[in-house]
Amino acid sequence: MRVMSICALIAAIGAPASVRAQAGAESNQKCFGGSSTPEQTIVACTAVIKEGSVNRKDLGSAFKIRGNAYDDSGHYDRAIEDYDRVIAINPADGDVFNNRGATYGAQGRYDLAIVDYDKSLSLAPGNAMALNNRCFAKAAVDQLAEALADCNESLRLRPGDANTLASRGFTYLKMGRLDEALADYAAELQAGPGNADSLFGRGVAKRRKGDLPGSDADMAAAKAIKEDVAEAMAKLGVRP
Repeated sequence: MRVMSICALIAAIGAPASVRAQAGAESNQKCFGGSSTPEQTIVACTAVIKEGSVNRKDLGSAFKIRGNAYDDSGHYDRAIEDYDRVIAINPADGDVFNNRGATYGAQGRYDLAIVDYDKSLSLAPGNAMALNNRCFAKAAVDQLAEALADCNESLRLRPGDANTLASRGFTYLKMGRLDEALADYAAELQAGPGNADSLFGRGVAKRRKGDLPGSDADMAAAKAIKEDVAEAMAKLGVRP
């Protein structure tokens, strides 16, 4: 007679309490302590949520962390579902409105993103990240003066922040303020040279200024990083 395997035995009678406790502790550590990949975080936080032993505050944190991991892995609808759950648990969490807004932005749903950024900033007025995110979203829908004000305030709070310089460069480009766009893109790309959207935007600005060789070089570099960058920027209203 074949002996039942340990795995089959545990499945049949349930794991001992000590094993369940150890597994729960490991899931908590991997969820709340950080895992090496979004997929591992999703698995760990899902285990924490299903296990049901954490308090309401930590449950909200588990949903938020899992939502971030879903967003990082491109599962935007699932991320939004988790952020919705966090808001139901703690509607005063300004960060989760910012996170959900960023996910809406990744889907191109900028009107919804702006609503969430407004809410985030009403709860935490000094959130430079939310200001930067709202700047980009408003520039995407051509609310350019308001976008510029948001980027300027974000940079006042976090001088030299590369992400915000990219957003303001994008805003200046759509405003036709080409020299200022070029300056912001140059500063941002010096800090982190791999942003395909910024390289493409700078290429557009250079082309409009008459620097065709510089434009071609930037656009080629952008497409080498992100093959569909021209199509992505066209959706935002930026074309050569």
